[in-house]
Amino acid sequence: MPTRRKGPRDRRSAAPRTPAEAAPATEAASADDRPDGAAAPDTPVPGGPAAQSEGIAADLEPLADHGADAPGTPAPADALPAEEPTPAAEPAPAPGRAPRRNALFPLGVNHYPLDAETSGWDDWYAADPEADFAAFAEARLTLVRVFLSWKSLEPQVGQYADAAEDRLQELVEAARRHKLQLIVCFFADDRLAEMLDVPWGRKRDPHTDPYLLQRQTALIQRVVNRYRAEPAIFGWDLANEAFCTGFTSADDLAAWAETMRDAVREVDPDRPVLLSVDPETLFRHTGVDARAALGPSEIAVSHVTAPYRAYAAEGPLTSGPSTYLDSFLLRSASGGVPVLLDDVGVHSLDHSHAEESAAVRTALYSGLMNRAAGVLLRRWRDLDTERREPYFRDPFEVLVGVRDIDDEPKPVMSEVASFARVAARIDLRRYTLVQERTAVLLPAERFEPLPNLASLYDPRACLQAYIAAKEAHVPVTVVHEGDSLDPYSVIVVPSAFSLEDSTWERLSAWVQGGGSLLLSYGGGDAPDIVRELFGVEFLGDGGARATLSCRIAQPDVLGHLTSFDARLDVPSFALLGQAGATVVATDATGSPLLTLNQAGQGRAVLCAAPLERALAQGDPWAPPGAVTALLRTVYAAVASAAGCGAPVACDAPGVELGLFAGEGEDILVLLNHEPATVDVGLVFDRAVTAVADVRGGQPVVVGSTDLAVPLAANGALALRLSYG
Repeated sequence: MPTRRKGPRDRRSAAPRTPAEAAPATEAASADDRPDGAAAPDTPVPGGPAAQSEGIAADLEPLADHGADAPGTPAPADALPAEEPTPAAEPAPAPGRAPRRNALFPLGVNHYPLDAETSGWDDWYAADPEADFAAFAEARLTLVRVFLSWKSLEPQVGQYADAAEDRLQELVEAARRHKLQLIVCFFADDRLAEMLDVPWGRKRDPHTDPYLLQRQTALIQRVVNRYRAEPAIFGWDLANEAFCTGFTSADDLAAWAETMRDAVREVDPDRPVLLSVDPETLFRHTGVDARAALGPSEIAVSHVTAPYRAYAAEGPLTSGPSTYLDSFLLRSASGGVPVLLDDVGVHSLDHSHAEESAAVRTALYSGLMNRAAGVLLRRWRDLDTERREPYFRDPFEVLVGVRDIDDEPKPVMSEVASFARVAARIDLRRYTLVQERTAVLLPAERFEPLPNLASLYDPRACLQAYIAAKEAHVPVTVVHEGDSLDPYSVIVVPSAFSLEDSTWERLSAWVQGGGSLLLSYGGGDAPDIVRELFGVEFLGDGGARATLSCRIAQPDVLGHLTSFDARLDVPSFALLGQAGATVVATDATGSPLLTLNQAGQGRAVLCAAPLERALAQGDPWAPPGAVTALLRTVYAAVASAAGCGAPVACDAPGVELGLFAGEGEDILVLLNHEPATVDVGLVFDRAVTAVADVRGGQPVVVGSTDLAVPLAANGALALRLSYG
């Protein structure tokens, strides 16, 4: 249990969330819902709405954006999408009852049509769905994504199979019975069920062939028309990413998506339309920029693919960059719309149960703490594969679920159940996540085709910058080069090779107006505007070096830095002359390493070495501690000086914090990114009267600004904090 500690702290205000969903059903709190089997609390669990009895609509509503993560003007707290009905007022929860689901943070699962490699394409959803859908509801899930089989539904041109349509109807009826909602994916490739291989297609390309596109729109409109008034349908998913890898140009993908979206909108203008593509992972895999195709979507999707994890976060699954990748891509995918964290789960069967559980736990809590609009598990049940090695055939094949091939729950299932109980008890109408006013900027050069080095290195450098901000406990998000800078007080540009001239002009004006810019030199020449902004003379690139040296010239200007010599392959080093900037640190020869310049009302900090890129290219198992400490110290100091530092002081860099602020009490979520137990020291800006697990139980009296919390390896904890 938490114990007392001592020391002062600073805290920031939170941004409003956008409520847009009706309340979930509730249930009586049971002993397994509470820590250590504690007795049910005498008072109602805060934020637990009472049960609704009038159909699915009272239990489920479309996803909402839970805060202004993306650039632009944040939606007001009472704003709703124009097409969504305003939920009715909810009665207060009955004493002793707790919410069963979180309506503003739904959990769901991908329900694939086949569970065994020995099944044929005509076995598409042949099994009775009742048992699975009952299990989904029992597991507190809300959303279920199902995948249509074009091959089954339209075996002959213009002739639709009654048996296949009956199977789809059974899925809809099962969802309705169990108060679940379906995301219907029209065109998906799972590399097993042959859902796209219409025999009459005559080898035509379903991505670009005009006749097949015409048949696709006919199929979409037939299905949408049948279910446009069905309350068990949440939304329409045009395609999954595996299907979209078949596009060879961004224009073709955008044109296809527009055609299919228009086909849906013509029949059903109200429900959200998705395209289940993460722009970052698709671009890495195919070189196709999906951003134009995704622009009109009401909901964005983010997920980690196996190749992308190997590229961006090589190393252990349960520590280091890999544990931050889900939330990094989640932040990157937001374009001003809610983001659904998709395909949560490991990619292959070669991980232990403990590793699988830790990875899923980390992804689930990362979604909650980083403004996901909901989470979909990768698969419900393991695929029964042929007895062979290896167990996978390509990056998009889905093998691993939360239950085994005999439908017995695996240890990871208990992680899902535990998280569902925690998430249900965080009322996102009452508690708002502290606003992110620091952003890592992903340069536009990232989307230039290979062999451009920026396309190879920029995302990994940005991930390292994102991790450094998280380790400094600074609320942080990711923006793209063309996005508005206005919502942010600190912008980090990590190791970019170049930015557009217009971007430098915008950054200069933004700094002059009071913003704080932190830039790591990425190599090459420096434009005049950069020299003026940072108050330095650029004398050239000193080239690569195998050791990074740091000598402190001005102590405590950018935090409590220490001198060091660290083994790190640094690809470039800017040789700088002073032209008004303060030299905070130098290398071993006296050449400036860190400078600080006051520019107008803002500040510009320059690091002469591309440290984020060097860390990304280095050993993921053992990054030099002195270098990572330098980065997080500088990030923390810049953010704190800009008024957007850590909302709670924490002495454990590997523990991520998410503070949900309320009236008179807060909820603090902690996530350990390391596979070792840690005692977390926390310091608040005001005395904490009492602390309790959000799941219930008796509060622990604190009466101090300091708190110590033990956190298990890769563990997570959600605490309700009361103040005097």
